Amino acid sequence: MKLYNATVVVVFLIVFLLLPKYDSFSLPQSDEDLLEFPLNLEYLEAEFFLYGALGHGLDVVAPALASGGPPPIGARLANLDVYTRDVTLQFALQEVGHLRAIKSTVKGFPRPLLDLSSASFAKVIDSAFGRPLTTPF
Repeated sequence: MKLYNATVVVVFLIVFLLLPKYDSFSLPQSDEDLLEFPLNLEYLEAEFFLYGALGHGLDVVAPALASGGPPPIGARLANLDVYTRDVTLQFALQEVGHLRAIKSTVKGFPRPLLDLSSASFAKVIDSAFGRPLTTPF
């Protein structure tokens, strides 16, 4: 049950962090736009899982995929048991594969600046609850 709850929180955070702030909604103008949009999510997922499992990200594992974009802020190695670390690494490698697949199809863009710090996640959770939690997330 704990793994399910943690998964729900991680998915929520990923989606919430990537939702654009638009005053008005507009549709993508081309198929390339549709293929480039998921790059934001793939960069976030790859860096999140790579740092969690290995303590480093795309700059070590696949520097060409970062395309010179800035390294994430606040990302660090997670305190995981051996089995959870293995699963997290498998997720990470899958996300690297997603980046390769998309970037082999469209030019894409450099990795955006990502804030993976605990303070950033705490802000998202506080916002979701509508108030700061008394024990920070």
